[in-house]
Amino acid sequence: MSKAAFPLLFGLTPSEKTDFGQNMLSEIQSIDRRQKLRGGYYTPSVIAEFLADWAIQDNQSYCLEPSAGDGEFVATAALRLGNAGKITAIELDHAEAEKVAVRGGKRTTVVNGDFFTWFRENRPDSTFDTVLGNPPFIRYQDFPEEHREPAFELMREEGLKPSRLTNAWLPFVVVATRALRPGGRLALVLPAELLQVMYASELRQYLAAKYSQLIVVTFRKLIFSGIQEEVILLLGIREDGPTAQISFVELNSTDDLRQDKVRDAEPVQVELNHAREKWIQFYLSPSELKLIREIEESEALGRLGDLAEVDVGVVTGRNEFFVLTFEQAEFHGVLPWCVPMVGRSAQIPGIELSLKAWQLLADNGGKCFLMQLGGLERTELSQSALAYIEHGERNAFHKGYKCSIRLPRWWNVPSVWRPDAFLLRQIHDAPRIIQNSAGATCTDTIHRVRVTKNVDSNWLAAASINSATFAFSEIRGRSYGGGVLELEPTEAESLPFPKPQTSNASLSIDELDKVVRNQGIETALAEVDRLVLKTAGLNESEIKSLRGIWKRLCERRRSRKRN
Repeated sequence: MSKAAFPLLFGLTPSEKTDFGQNMLSEIQSIDRRQKLRGGYYTPSVIAEFLADWAIQDNQSYCLEPSAGDGEFVATAALRLGNAGKITAIELDHAEAEKVAVRGGKRTTVVNGDFFTWFRENRPDSTFDTVLGNPPFIRYQDFPEEHREPAFELMREEGLKPSRLTNAWLPFVVVATRALRPGGRLALVLPAELLQVMYASELRQYLAAKYSQLIVVTFRKLIFSGIQEEVILLLGIREDGPTAQISFVELNSTDDLRQDKVRDAEPVQVELNHAREKWIQFYLSPSELKLIREIEESEALGRLGDLAEVDVGVVTGRNEFFVLTFEQAEFHGVLPWCVPMVGRSAQIPGIELSLKAWQLLADNGGKCFLMQLGGLERTELSQSALAYIEHGERNAFHKGYKCSIRLPRWWNVPSVWRPDAFLLRQIHDAPRIIQNSAGATCTDTIHRVRVTKNVDSNWLAAASINSATFAFSEIRGRSYGGGVLELEPTEAESLPFPKPQTSNASLSIDELDKVVRNQGIETALAEVDRLVLKTAGLNESEIKSLRGIWKRLCERRRSRKRN
């Protein structure tokens, strides 16, 4: 640190330096929070240049930037336009709008305001030759109502049905499409959620009907500094029709961005069901995609939801207060009100959690106890339990959202039932089901599984190690920048799964658990495939193809690294 950079620090007392540092940290955190709420993560110039080169076909084009940010797209577009070209740029933040005006120059008109309000008031449908941009990523709960309401109104005008899952980037894509003239070009930076979340299925169907050509560019490495969100580039040529030709281009990093890679991309040759199928599966070959569809339509396999109910784990509202080690529970005198639990996937590495294994976790200082005081009134609490509750209140734990909605008995954690088995919610390799022989429960980092009548949870856990269920987990789930696959309960229940009556009775959970722990999941996979998938009628070639689909999609998400 130089004196020139931080002159105020020199000559201060130690306590003054501490105050200065804390204030600076607070300000940085405040800026970061505002940035996140605005979805304000700006585009690297190499991407802006690539998108502008592809989208601007004429130096007299009329361009729209619906969320201009710091003006990177505007500046890039301005360099490619002649005197007759023009840009309209919309930016909500006043300071950023001023930057955009400077960077865009005389051919740019800057609107300092909300894009959706501007569009609703001006109705510039089918006006622009090009739409360029990086729409903000803002979840529903952080999407201000005064902006959300016109955004959703414009979506509904297009026949779409926004919900409480709808992120701000979705209406940006819809309204940007409305703004394009026939033959106009769309070039946006979007989250990879477009490819893989169910709430975007309606948008995928909309895009397929509104464009003659769509090109999706993805990257094996993460390209945005400071965030784990995987992004894609979406390129489209606006033209209504029965369905768009869709091409997928996967690059290692932004260093590989070249126009010829987009120009030479081959369209997917299989007709897509955009309302039902996630675009992530179109990284598969035509033969693999054909097999996936045949299995979906076949009765050889059932669905996990036919055999078990998958539900979220216990939502405490404050795990640091409710989830304790044995020593903490004993110290605070709340051990009599604790139930055994697990809270991390690392605590259950095999396919069975035995009582002995859980006890070993507890003996080694693991957080394996969940305090559940139930519906006791404050006056009914023991002295030690009351003291612990008051400790939590001094730390304002009762003011957190999940705890506050339980007031006055904020300590009454709901739905603390013990499942037959667990299913990992965030998955590194494959979606293991873990038999719960310890009688424990779990927090919401892990799903709870309750088997239906006459289904053996030991068999369910063992049979979950199969190539069909693994392959479909990559297709039905969604992955994040760090390479983690996440399955929500409904997605898990939809996974193809062997039927008990078509599997071999020699499937042993004890033996498989040892194999998974000591030799790895792929060793166990070959044995279970032989016992359950071959018995169900799948041949060697089909099983090998399913295993290849799982390994390739799994390795793809796990290999993504930051530039």
